[in-house]
Amino acid sequence: MHLKINGNIDMKSRKLYKGLVYSLCALCIFASFFLISCGSTAGIEEASHGTVEDFTRKELSNGIPVIFKQNRGSKIVVMRVIFEGGTSSIDKSVSGLEGLTLDLALRGSDKYPYSNIQQLEYEKSFSLYSSSGKDYAVAGFTCIQRDMAEVLSIFSDCILNPSMSESDFSQKMTEAAEFIARNKSDPSGALGLAISKAAFADHPYETGSSITEDSYPNINLTLVKGLQQSLLNALRIKIVVVGNFSNDLIENFTKELEGYFGSLPRKAFSLPKIPKISVPSGKVVKLANEQAGDTGYVAGLFECPSKTADDYIPFALVSMYLDDLYFSQVREKAGAVYSINTGIMGGKELLAVISAYRVSGKEHLKQLISDAILSFDANVFYKKLDQYKNRYISTIFNSSQTAAGLASSVISSLEYFDSESAYLQRADAVRAVDMQQIVAAYKKYFEPVAKENAAQWIIVDGENNLQQYDF
Repeated sequence: MHLKINGNIDMKSRKLYKGLVYSLCALCIFASFFLISCGSTAGIEEASHGTVEDFTRKELSNGIPVIFKQNRGSKIVVMRVIFEGGTSSIDKSVSGLEGLTLDLALRGSDKYPYSNIQQLEYEKSFSLYSSSGKDYAVAGFTCIQRDMAEVLSIFSDCILNPSMSESDFSQKMTEAAEFIARNKSDPSGALGLAISKAAFADHPYETGSSITEDSYPNINLTLVKGLQQSLLNALRIKIVVVGNFSNDLIENFTKELEGYFGSLPRKAFSLPKIPKISVPSGKVVKLANEQAGDTGYVAGLFECPSKTADDYIPFALVSMYLDDLYFSQVREKAGAVYSINTGIMGGKELLAVISAYRVSGKEHLKQLISDAILSFDANVFYKKLDQYKNRYISTIFNSSQTAAGLASSVISSLEYFDSESAYLQRADAVRAVDMQQIVAAYKKYFEPVAKENAAQWIIVDGENNLQQYDF
């Protein structure tokens, strides 16, 4: 599970660890696809006619907004269709339904069988993509400009008129069953499952993007087809396009989109309300896993500011500093873990996670973590503040080095800051942080974990080892 928000631009680029990919995510950050149109136009050309703004907004006749992001010099176009609501708009009894629905949609249509799509993907080097997240889902494609018209036709027909065959559905459900079995037996996967349940109990985020053991029996092809139709709602859709555009191409491309998506109906839909995520302080969950052997996997969940909160960036900077302390004190000096760091999970609302991977020093782990947190030194931090700011800013812009990364940044800005260009102001916000804000964030979020036991701990280890943990 990612502590990023599969594309969330300002989330720390740390991983809880490989086995937790599907649980965290949240945040973030999702899907990518590419487009530029030619369809009824005379062909795709390099943008060269007139000055084009970095961002251009258009609107289809049914109200679907289309945001163009200029990526000068690129021959690649990325288009992403955003479907509002995400997993939080779906009941937990059918966790994984949204991801399965979009995955199946891109398995082809009557006009474009999947075998033909696979051959064309190879020949023309394009790819179809979908992803489901807690607050929104995306679907789209990546291609070279010259192939955009053909790829757009394929993608649109899959989204609007998918074949949704019984055989494809059965195959995907078999893959889901295998995934569930692997995660139950693998200790890091077991921790991911436990974290997801503990973090989001009785919260809209409790519905996951992956099919679970509980939801597997409840999912059928009728539900998949029903959700596919529900997603085709102009009130739930935004479109983001990244490429090297002329003004003419933007106008022509908007007409192409109108032909495919402009007739979608506007149906009643309300975004789910996302309350703050609460943490049952001091609670400890211990899970035996025979595959763990003598190695432990531990996660501590604690309060985290939302992405839009004034203290979110100070929180992230403090976590960078504390990660260095964890590394030097808990890993290097004490030799208690293989890796340990802070991450973030969720979406509009977030939860922080201290994750310790391959724990060997079980008896004193909690004390070691607390000691590392309490060794926070404002004077030392002040000397390194610019270093941490530069690292944070690099993380933001490294994610925007590709067309797909740009699209992800634009989407995250749209969804969480209501502005497609918000990510561009993030660097200035980082530079503006002062030590007073840093100390306040430390005292509010991290110090209580050490002094007041303000975290919920989840431990996965061999059954005979669980009693060794002093939590």
